[in-house]
Amino acid sequence: MTAAVPRRSGARVQVGLVVLAGFAAGALTWLIACAWPDAPAERATIASVAFIPLWTVLALAVVAVRRRAPAGSERRRLFAVHRGLGGALALAAMVVFGSGVGAVADRALARWQVALAPVEAPPLAEQPLDAVLADLLTARPELVRGELALHPASDHQPWIQVDFFGPGREPVRLDFDARTGAPLAQGRGPLWVVRELHRRLLTNPLLGETVLGALGLALALILCTGLAARRDWLRNLVRRRRPAQPLAMRVHQWVGFFTLPAALLWAWTGALLGLTLIVVPIVGGAAYGGDRAALMRDVLASDRPPLVDTAIDRPTLQATIASGCPLVAEYLADAEVHRVLVRHPGLASGTVRVDLEGGGLLERGSFTRAADGALRDCRALPAAGPGLQAFLGAIVLHYGEWGPAWFVDLAYLLLGAGLVALSWLGGVLLARRRERDGETRSAARLRRWLNGVGLGLPLATAALLLLSRIPALARAEDLAVRVFVAVFVLALLLARTFSRAPVILHHALVVLLVAVPIIGWLVAGVQPGLVEAVLVVIGLGLLGVRRRPLAPV
Repeated sequence: MTAAVPRRSGARVQVGLVVLAGFAAGALTWLIACAWPDAPAERATIASVAFIPLWTVLALAVVAVRRRAPAGSERRRLFAVHRGLGGALALAAMVVFGSGVGAVADRALARWQVALAPVEAPPLAEQPLDAVLADLLTARPELVRGELALHPASDHQPWIQVDFFGPGREPVRLDFDARTGAPLAQGRGPLWVVRELHRRLLTNPLLGETVLGALGLALALILCTGLAARRDWLRNLVRRRRPAQPLAMRVHQWVGFFTLPAALLWAWTGALLGLTLIVVPIVGGAAYGGDRAALMRDVLASDRPPLVDTAIDRPTLQATIASGCPLVAEYLADAEVHRVLVRHPGLASGTVRVDLEGGGLLERGSFTRAADGALRDCRALPAAGPGLQAFLGAIVLHYGEWGPAWFVDLAYLLLGAGLVALSWLGGVLLARRRERDGETRSAARLRRWLNGVGLGLPLATAALLLLSRIPALARAEDLAVRVFVAVFVLALLLARTFSRAPVILHHALVVLLVAVPIIGWLVAGVQPGLVEAVLVVIGLGLLGVRRRPLAPV
């Protein structure tokens, strides 16, 4: 017990130093947003992009640097941070990166999750967007004073998707036929649960996003300290005669070597997206004098004029889309309409914003027209300054909405799976260290948690995949949440209770993956395709995996 007191005291000191570094990073960010020689939007976005890396670098500096410290002490302190913080957050990292893989899968399998006959999306000009809007406003007249987003049909998702908030601020999704405008279904595919777990931990967005932002900063510190703590790390990776190391350690280093750039990018951009409660007041106060509405308008094209409850003719969406604007025509001639955001349709304060996306990282743009058709905003990211380009490009990189979809989705899935393995290996190494130090009960407890999370999350995701093959349940959002939570919690309880739980959960995962194409064929008449083949291959591959302890060689 006496040895634990200094350890806990040292951890508190390190947390205090990181918080102190955050205040210093906030002060530097404020100075950048005030003094950068450019427009307010550029100052705000450059400062926003710099905030999290500044915090990371300053935190590493204050933790490592000491006056009159002996040689090599900085590396030892960084390694202590890596081991302590990594051990504390190994399970959280597995959940964050694993749910990120699920979020990419949700986007890639958007069409697959709905058991519909294969159809082709008509050209945008032939899609009944205006009829869909008119019918929706007739059925839900309260939307006249609200906001709704229409996503035109595409080959990836061949139906018109409409998103808005219901009376209780709950998200509502409706899908419509892209040729007739007839309603098809309500609700999201089952994998939305994993996506929302990654974005807000299935809680209130304010709480969930803030927690995830803090986790992103902590994961960036873990990654940087892991690299800085290994003085001969790269040389040991590539030289022929390596020092004696456990196999788990060498695999951990190799996986870290290949995934570090992507992991650091995701950690920093995730922290930027999550810590808006900190970032926005700093840059908004410095660059805009606290005018948050102007900040949102200049940076995110989010113009929200006050409600003017005077009825006028509704805007014609197809005509608005066709009108375009000069910058979009010049820089984004080949971009496609991604979303049409309609606010106060049929009222004098109404606006229509058209968001466009191309294949490149910076091929983004938008234009906004008022209810009377006047052009209120026109922007194309290739024509913006470096601050806006860096800020919005970082967001696009985080979500993976750029480049050839198949390539980006595959790369993000593989890298995300690698980061889950990296976190799991880190937990295995920590458990082994605890066991070597005589903390056998703590090591056993950590191994049980690693097995529970490492098998529970994919098992719960596979259960959602199975739901997507049953047409009557594929849009049952509440049921999807209950199934995911029940399977995940059951896996955690089994891992903590039974010694053979890992084998049971492993076999259950194989059975679920192989059952997906069978259930889809028998229940929904879905002919097995590429996705089903991949699931069967993964299941058979897991079946052939032998449980070998990662021991020194």
